[in-house]
Amino acid sequence: MEAAFREIDGCEDIEKLRTLTKQIITAQENEKAFAREAMQQIRKEMEASAQQRFGFNWGQK
Repeated sequence: MEAAFREIDGCEDIEKLRTLTKQIITAQENEKAFAREAMQQIRKEMEASAQQRFGFNWGQK
């Protein structure tokens, strides 16, 4: 991301700026999706662990 921002700072071509901006937005969305999936996996693992240890459905609705 830092490299993309440096490239933006030195760029005067509007089409290239648009392309770089789209790439940055896509990278941010990918990072958000990865974080959401990681949190879901951690939650599943915690629930499975709690169920094994305590014998109840902790965290389930």
